[in-house]
Amino acid sequence: MLLLPAVTILSVGDGFAKHLADIGFSVLQIVWARYVFQTLLVAPLAVRRHGLGLLRPPEPWAQVARSLLHMTSTFLFFMAIARIPLADAIAIFFAYPFLVTALAPWLLGERTGWRRWSAVIVGFCGTLFIIKPSLGALDTGALLSLAGSVAFAFYIVLTRRIATRADPLISIFVQGIVAAMVLSCFVALDWRTPDPATWAMLAAIGAVTGAGHYMTIRAYGHVSASLLAPFGYFEIVAATIIGLFWFDNFPDGWSWLGIGIIVTSGIYISLRERSRRGA
Repeated sequence: MLLLPAVTILSVGDGFAKHLADIGFSVLQIVWARYVFQTLLVAPLAVRRHGLGLLRPPEPWAQVARSLLHMTSTFLFFMAIARIPLADAIAIFFAYPFLVTALAPWLLGERTGWRRWSAVIVGFCGTLFIIKPSLGALDTGALLSLAGSVAFAFYIVLTRRIATRADPLISIFVQGIVAAMVLSCFVALDWRTPDPATWAMLAAIGAVTGAGHYMTIRAYGHVSASLLAPFGYFEIVAATIIGLFWFDNFPDGWSWLGIGIIVTSGIYISLRERSRRGA
């Protein structure tokens, strides 16, 4: 009830970002607006709950590192959706669960059996059906989405390390304010003055992103991550629908095969995690 609407509105935010990039606004300005308006939305809730405690977040350097990784991931992903269909970009981006599984033994000390390693390899191969590598030049948008997925995987790993020490609302607030401050130093270099309608779309990106992440956190507060994880793949479905009706894009047969492999492998990893923990 919480996660499905959350991933749907997150896809809507991505649609606004793609539309603004298509009409000539820079990705830098779009990403800046995403974090500024997200912070404006989250700040009242965070201040009400934690007050001056926001100035002393647990693991401050880890929080800053998380913010920079998330900012990098978002920037690369928005660069990708400016170049390739939304559904393809999101499907490639969903390589991050496999990357997290691959990184966890080295960075978190988690054990990973051969079944999960097999699912990681198969799932990552699924992205190749979407990227469609050849002996010629690879699609820049696909590579940008994959690079964003790598940055997001490190962000998730770092989030896991501090998850038991920091309230999620603090983490979201710090994530937004750090990124907004960094991007504010550069946004004037590639600024285009928006009209009222464009300001509304820029605000909508930040608002739906903040709301989507808040709903996601609330969802994971009710049931286990392994139970909810497969429902996150509904974002690919939502992105496909938005891409079809908004941008007249629809995945081809090879892309659908890759999406199917990614979703199946991700669900398998989630079920294995749930079985291992007895969830």
